[in-house]
Amino acid sequence: MTPEHHALDPDYFLTHQPLTLYRLARARYANLSGIGAAVAPGRWNRPGQEAIYTSTEMGVPVLERLVHTPKDLIPSNLALMKLRVSGIWETHKNALIDPATSGCLWFYRSLAEAKKAFQSSPHMFAVGINPFAVAIPSVIVPVWNVVLYPKGIGFWDHVSLESLEAFQFDPRLFTQDAAIEKAEEETRK
Repeated sequence: MTPEHHALDPDYFLTHQPLTLYRLARARYANLSGIGAAVAPGRWNRPGQEAIYTSTEMGVPVLERLVHTPKDLIPSNLALMKLRVSGIWETHKNALIDPATSGCLWFYRSLAEAKKAFQSSPHMFAVGINPFAVAIPSVIVPVWNVVLYPKGIGFWDHVSLESLEAFQFDPRLFTQDAAIEKAEEETRK
């Protein structure tokens, strides 16, 4: 099964309460604003829409950074954010909703389902739904990525920054690439 069609079980969000999420960001942007994504949108937000890309597993933001950034451009001033999402949730078809705040965590069981919804709707969601979080399976590994929307209903009631730590990649991740690049450079001479 390809990552596109791999389906995840949304019961994960009921069994992992409170929900812990992880984000790897440049230290100066390690906050809950989502402004960076508004300026440089990702797959699950539109230009001007604030968003914070996270994962339910600590290693996935590290893998995402390695996949999406050339290794020679990976910044050294990174921070690992640990976020907490809490609430009293009622299960609905594609969402968990807190009746006290109307805060909503919307989920798509597969990447194909999320892509279809995002392409068919100018705002990604049905009319009247303004979730503070959308869970989508990762393209890289079969775990949940969660995109947080600071302007979504209930965001500030449910999301908090639990910890922030400086992060550095293990330099062994980059030694082979440096050796390969050096060998290629030598052969060009």
